[in-house]
Amino acid sequence: DGGEATLAFRNAQLASLLTSIGLQLIFVVGQNRKKGLLRILKESLIVLIGAKAPTDAFRVAMGAEQEKDTEVDPMMEMTANKCIEL
Repeated sequence: DGGEATLAFRNAQLASLLTSIGLQLIFVVGQNRKKGLLRILKESLIVLIGAKAPTDAFRVAMGAEQEKDTEVDPMMEMTANKCIEL
């Protein structure tokens, strides 16, 4: 009937999604640890609602420079998050 295969596929998809979100949150904390808790919470919310990719693309398209107290510039941040998503 395919029930077990469907369940296995669903579990694999869920594990993949949760791993991606978890790694993105770890990256957000590392990137913004010197910016304070409010900034970490804001960026984490962006990840949790699924808007990280468009937010990063917007920052790169607008020519945003690397902010003081962040680890990488917006282009590298977008690239790292794309790699995590894959």
